[in-house]
Amino acid sequence: MTEKNGNMEIERAPRRARYAIDPLPFFIALITAPFAVALCTFWALFIPVFAIVFGGPIYLLVGTPVLLIYLHYRSGDAMEIAGLAFLSQGTVIALVALYFNATGNRQEIPEMMGFGVISLIMAPLWGMAFGWIYSRLRSDASRNVLPHFAQV
Repeated sequence: MTEKNGNMEIERAPRRARYAIDPLPFFIALITAPFAVALCTFWALFIPVFAIVFGGPIYLLVGTPVLLIYLHYRSGDAMEIAGLAFLSQGTVIALVALYFNATGNRQEIPEMMGFGVISLIMAPLWGMAFGWIYSRLRSDASRNVLPHFAQV
């Protein structure tokens, strides 16, 4: 896309598609996804039930902004959200391990890695459940790309 400015032509980058986020289905899916996974998989040594207690705050603190940004630019495929959750959780684990290493608390790293392995399994499950619930509840208007005049 080019635009003329006097005698010069300015090349503009194409705008990325943007989507409206349906707030009520977003927060319903955000809160119910971990509980839905725990309800379906609690038989696995009750790990998913304890994962809500240990991983819930991190899920809300990290997952909420990541999901808001992601859903603003993408349509919200459940498998893509699962992959994004895996990458986000892996990044958090790596940053915490680097912090413990830099501060000299190396004895904490093996315990954190135990929780990290479980969280790398649970995060994609929660992300997939979020994507599935959100896609079922959201309105048709949020499925369409915003018109160019509404994109700021």
